[in-house]
Amino acid sequence: APIKVFLRVEGSTQTLFEGPVDVEPIFDPPGIEPKSGGNHPCDVKDNGENGGFGAAGAPPTAALYDAATTQHLAFDATWYESIHDFDVAQVGEDVADSGGNEAYWGYAVNYTTAEVGGCQIRLSPGSEVLWAYNFFGLSHLLDLSGPSLAQVGVPFTVHVVDGQTGQAIAGAAIGEDIGGVTATIAGSPVTDTSGNATLTLSHAGAVKLKATAPESVRSNGLSIEVATPGSVACACASGSHPSPNSTTPDVTDLATIEGVAGGHVYPHRSAPRLLAGTVTVPAGGTLREVKISLKRTFRGRCFGFSGSRESFTKIRCRRPARFFSVGSSESFSYLLPARLPPGRYVYDIEAVDDAGQATKLVNGVSQVVFTVR
Repeated sequence: APIKVFLRVEGSTQTLFEGPVDVEPIFDPPGIEPKSGGNHPCDVKDNGENGGFGAAGAPPTAALYDAATTQHLAFDATWYESIHDFDVAQVGEDVADSGGNEAYWGYAVNYTTAEVGGCQIRLSPGSEVLWAYNFFGLSHLLDLSGPSLAQVGVPFTVHVVDGQTGQAIAGAAIGEDIGGVTATIAGSPVTDTSGNATLTLSHAGAVKLKATAPESVRSNGLSIEVATPGSVACACASGSHPSPNSTTPDVTDLATIEGVAGGHVYPHRSAPRLLAGTVTVPAGGTLREVKISLKRTFRGRCFGFSGSRESFTKIRCRRPARFFSVGSSESFSYLLPARLPPGRYVYDIEAVDDAGQATKLVNGVSQVVFTVR
């Protein structure tokens, strides 16, 4: 049966495809037919050294082939009988080793590369599949994260890491994805040594951001809903909408989480380590303190992160994790001592004014839920 995965195809000059696809094994017949002729399977079971044994499954090359077909992109692949698999030769206008440039197509699943062909990896539902041109000639696979909400004229921060290692990437340019092409944003924001960049958008509406850097595969698209000042913004997960009767507060009155995507499933190797956020203080207001909490649930047991111990301690599952202070700056970050282990996480931030009043927790804005597997 088909499974849903998230596929991204990065060409030499633009993003050729980015979005969910329903993919299933490609059996022979009909198989995949290269321009050179001959149909061959791409179903895991019949590829590589499997020799027709084991269970069939949907592999990365099948996802790429399906997307290229539905998007009317040119596709070609070379079949190698010795490895019983394909080598992708062309997607769109990007041809492997065209003119002897030694640029080839390659792939990663959940930002992890493999040493076998793209028909030999069995994908799981929800897998993130990246295909990129000149894959083996580039050092970093950029991963961009940030808020799902912003306001016109209000600065916010995004974060760029190497998805393979979690290493912060300095010098990455942040641009707007327009029809697959990454265009320059006013001010040309670039990331600092912590992988953070602050930018301000000048127009309302849906915006998709991308990060680019030398010797790197361009990043995933970060979709942000940009509202006009004073308007009611959707304080929910990206892609959802408030109910007609909702009383969602203005995002400028809230503490806003940065760099961690609500509802996202992170592989352990690229799990968040930097907890960050911003607070927009209303005119005449005074920020006294910013506090955060992090709760982990794993196999029926719950843990809260202790800022004093810098480690997780066991707590009752029906109780929230304790907040701890991260200072009084309107823009903050807290580096965890290690990558997060598997589990379901709830990350909250709140800002406290001089009168002791704290901001409310709003799902998708000052509270995000994510998973590490």
